[in-house]
Amino acid sequence: MIPDETIADIRQRTDLVALIGQHVALKKVGTSFRGLCPFHQEKTPSFYVHPHRRFYHCFGCGASGDAFKFLMELEQMSFPQVARELAERCGVELPEEDAPAQRERNRHRARMDRWVGIMEAATEFYMEQLHAHPSARVAREALSARSIGADATKKFRLGYAPDGWEALSQHLKRRGCSLDEAEMLGLVGKRRGGGGHYDRFRHRLMFPVTDSSGHTVAFSGRALDPLDGDAAATAKYINSPEGPLFKKGDVLFGLHQARVVARRRGELLVCEGNFDLVALSQAGFEHVVAPLGTALTEAHAKLLRRYAERVVLLFDGDKAGRRAVRRASPLLLAEGLSANVVPLPAGDDPDSFLRANGAESLQNRVDAALGITEYLIDDAAAEAAGDPRARAEAIEKLGPLLASVANPVEVRLYVERVARRFEIGDLDAVRRQLRRGVVLERRGAAGRRAGPDQTVRPQRGDAPQRHNSRPRHNSSPKTRPADSAQVPHMQRELVAAILDQPELVRSEQAADLGELLTSPDLRAIFQAVLRMVEQQGEVDASALIDGLQHNRALAWLRGRLAVQQHDLPEAEQVLRDGVPRLAQQNIAQELPKMQRRILEARRGGEESVALELTREYMALSRSAHRLKQGTTR
Repeated sequence: MIPDETIADIRQRTDLVALIGQHVALKKVGTSFRGLCPFHQEKTPSFYVHPHRRFYHCFGCGASGDAFKFLMELEQMSFPQVARELAERCGVELPEEDAPAQRERNRHRARMDRWVGIMEAATEFYMEQLHAHPSARVAREALSARSIGADATKKFRLGYAPDGWEALSQHLKRRGCSLDEAEMLGLVGKRRGGGGHYDRFRHRLMFPVTDSSGHTVAFSGRALDPLDGDAAATAKYINSPEGPLFKKGDVLFGLHQARVVARRRGELLVCEGNFDLVALSQAGFEHVVAPLGTALTEAHAKLLRRYAERVVLLFDGDKAGRRAVRRASPLLLAEGLSANVVPLPAGDDPDSFLRANGAESLQNRVDAALGITEYLIDDAAAEAAGDPRARAEAIEKLGPLLASVANPVEVRLYVERVARRFEIGDLDAVRRQLRRGVVLERRGAAGRRAGPDQTVRPQRGDAPQRHNSRPRHNSSPKTRPADSAQVPHMQRELVAAILDQPELVRSEQAADLGELLTSPDLRAIFQAVLRMVEQQGEVDASALIDGLQHNRALAWLRGRLAVQQHDLPEAEQVLRDGVPRLAQQNIAQELPKMQRRILEARRGGEESVALELTREYMALSRSAHRLKQGTTR
C-alpha cells in the first residue's frame, strides 16, 4: 500500500503539462494549456490542463483527472504501475516492501533496465548506420522507391543493419553490453563451437518494434537488394525471435505512434506490412497498426480494444488478405469491436494503392468500408460463384457468423443479403442452409448431435457484447454536464471566484458566502475548499473531486478547475459586487414567504407570532434597502 501522503507528493511534484505534452500538442491559453483531447475525436480543441492545480478536463467528452488518471486511462496501466512510473519520474521514494520482495523487484528492474538499454543501443546504432554506412545507400534507395521521407524515417526510427557478421556485436561490446543478454534478446547469435557471437540482422532495412511505452522490444528486418548483384535466396522479412521482452502475438507494430490519435478518433486501422504502415502514417493515416509476422491473435484483439472502439482492416487485395479477414472476424467480434473492411483491388496493398491513387482516394474507401459481416458475405459469394456445391457450402459456413449477431433485425437483413449475393430467391432455403452450418459447427464444438430446433438465432451468452451498448466516458448521471444547469448562475460565479483564488475563502468579502449559498451542492464545494485552505493552505483539485463524488455540480466543478478566469483583483471584485447582490436576492426571495407566514399567523389568531414576524420582516426590508444603496451590514 502506498500512503496517501506519498501519492500527494508524487502528484505535487509531477509536471502535468510536461507529462501530457508528451502525448498532446498543448498551447498556452491564459493560465491553462489547451489541445485536442486524446480520449475522443474532435476538430476544435476542448481539452484543458491547469498546471498549478495539476488537473485536466475535456469539455467535449468529460474526461478529467490528474497525472495518475491520465496515464491509467491513456496507457491502460494499473494504479501501482502508474505510481511507480511517476515516482521514478519525479524522484519520490516509494515505501519499501518486505526485504525479499524488494530485492526481487530491484533485480527485476535492473534486468529490465539493462535489456531496454541494449535494445535502445541497437536502435541508435541501426539509425546511425542508415546515414553513415557506405552500403546503406541500398536501404535509402529502398525508402526513396517507396516515397518514404525523412520525417517518417525519423518517426519510426528506421535503420540499417550493415552487411557484416560483427558490426552490431562489436558496437554493443564497446558500449559495455552483455552479448549473452543481447543473444537472449534476439540481436545476436552464438557461433558454433563457442567462438563468439555474430549479428542476426545483416544488410537489412530495420524497423524497430516498440511496446506501448515506446521501448524497443524487437526488430523486423526487411531484405534489400544484394550488394554484389548475386540474388541469393533470403527471407523477405526476419523478425526477432520471442524472448523476455517480445511475444509476437502480444505486440502490434506502430501502436506507440498510433495510440493518441486512436484514442481521439476511437478507431484503429490495421494493415499487414511494415512498409504499408509507414506509408499510411506518412499519408496522414496516423492511427494505424500491424501484427508482426503473424495473423491477428486474441491478444491482439484485446490490445486493439484497449485503444479503440472501431477497427478498419486494410489487408492486401489477394487471397491471403481475404483469409486474414476471415480469421480476424471472430476475434474482433468476440471483443465487441465494431469491425469494417476496406476491399483493395486484386494485387494491391495499402502502400501500392497510396502511391498509385493518393491519400484522398484511400480515405474515400475507408469512409465507405463495409461492415465485416457484409464483407464476408460478399467475399464468400464471389469465391463460390458458378459452382452450386461450392455456393451451398459457402452459405453453410456463413451460418455460425450470423449466429453471433444479437440484433434480430440485423440477422434478417444479413439473410436477405446472402440471398441476393448468392442469387437465390428462396429465403427459406437460405435460412435452412445457414441453420445447417450452425448445427454442424455446434456439433463439432460440443461433440454431440444438435437438436432439430436450433436456428440462426444466437443462444443466451453466445453473442458478443456490442460496444455501442457500453457507457461513454464519464457518462454517469451524477456527473453529466447538464447537471450544472440546476445550479444558480450567480452562486456559480461566486464559488468560481473562490476556486480561482482559494485564499479569498477566508477573506472579508467571502465571510458571509457560506451562509448565503442556497445551493447545497455549491455550499458543499465552498466548505470543502475552506477546509482544504485551513488544513493545507491550498486546494488539491484531485482530492477535492474525490471528496465530492455525489455532488450534482461535479461536472461543472471539473470544468471550472481546468480553466482559471480571474486573477486576484478580479476575483476580489467579483466577491465585492456579488456577495451583497446575492444577499439582496436571498432577502427578496424571503420577504414574500414572510408575508405569507404573517398572514397565516393572523388568520390563526396568533397575534404575538404575527408581531414577531412583522419585526423580522421590517428588519429584512431595511437590510435589503441598505444593500441596494451599496452599504454593508
